[in-house]
Amino acid sequence: MSATVSEIISMMEELAPSSLAEDWDNVGLQVGRTDRTVTRIHIALDPTPEVVAKACDDGAEMLITHHSLIFAPLKTLDLATPLGEIIARSVSSSLAIYSAHTNLDSAPDGLNDAFSRMIGIDPSGPLVPSVDSETVKLVFFVPEEYRHKVMKALFSGGAGAIGKYSCCSFSSAGRGTYMPSGDAEPFEGSAGKMSCVDEVRVEAVVKRSRLDHVLSVVREVHPYETMEYNIYPLLRTADADASGAGLGRVGALAAPMTLAELAQRVKEVLGLPAVKMVGDPGMTIRRAAVCTGSGASLMKAFYRSGADVYVSGELKYHDAHTVLEKGKGLVDAGHFGTEHFACGLLARALKEKIRERGLAVEVVASDIEKDPFAFV
Repeated sequence: MSATVSEIISMMEELAPSSLAEDWDNVGLQVGRTDRTVTRIHIALDPTPEVVAKACDDGAEMLITHHSLIFAPLKTLDLATPLGEIIARSVSSSLAIYSAHTNLDSAPDGLNDAFSRMIGIDPSGPLVPSVDSETVKLVFFVPEEYRHKVMKALFSGGAGAIGKYSCCSFSSAGRGTYMPSGDAEPFEGSAGKMSCVDEVRVEAVVKRSRLDHVLSVVREVHPYETMEYNIYPLLRTADADASGAGLGRVGALAAPMTLAELAQRVKEVLGLPAVKMVGDPGMTIRRAAVCTGSGASLMKAFYRSGADVYVSGELKYHDAHTVLEKGKGLVDAGHFGTEHFACGLLARALKEKIRERGLAVEVVASDIEKDPFAFV
């Protein structure tokens, strides 16, 4: 049985939730219809004209890429431009293009986890934890005698779900102050006079989609005329989320090795003609950080991580000098070099999702892409 683009997108959401994408990124369906029937999928790193043409000529109904086709909003669509030609060819061939970029980088068992394991690192967590755009922390204050009644409403509204557990919260006692205005109707105290009351601070996580409902049901039983509350965005961390979603990875090597040995391993595992290295070739590496693709923006996170070396791509000259000053190491395997394995990785994972559902959809990893940079 064939699938639809919508069904494939659902599988991709399981592998790389779009909520993990960076704010500046544009992931998801780039071109096409969600109700399109899919019997063949091509997977590639970039939606180049050659990749799109190959997918169309091969009869694929869907192309999944790592790098997005459209990064910024389009003000015009000139079909004579390279981007316009790609979109025109895709539309005329009914090819849907879907991209999983930084969400695939950050996802558990995504690019960074896979890359870490490929070069002998046991990833213990991300370099930069992902902002959990789906969950917030709700904090409010309530008199002790109303705590149980309010918390019952809090949990009935859907707050406090963490993993396999429900009704999760934390409460702490304290003293709250306020001065009612002349037209206020305070729960306790008088207008124009400072009041100091015993309160309990209650905090619990809430899905954004449930936040309005939770606030509504809590307000219904809360005794205050104006319920004071705060909402905090959350970070995914290795402690709070066993999956450790986020950009980059850091972890220990299975066995210590020299910087030169690690650089050689990276070169061989990725099948590259050369990699760049910064640091004492003989320095001992026990703990390493990685980031597939362009990793220059995570240099500060690397320094904070306690890792001896950072393996990534597109690293900068001045950062290299800083690394030398700090007595650490760098291995730069390039943007393409640290990501070209993504096609095979994603193809295998998607095939398994399709097999589990008993669908008849062929998944083909692109073999026509190459690094635009050449060594001479």
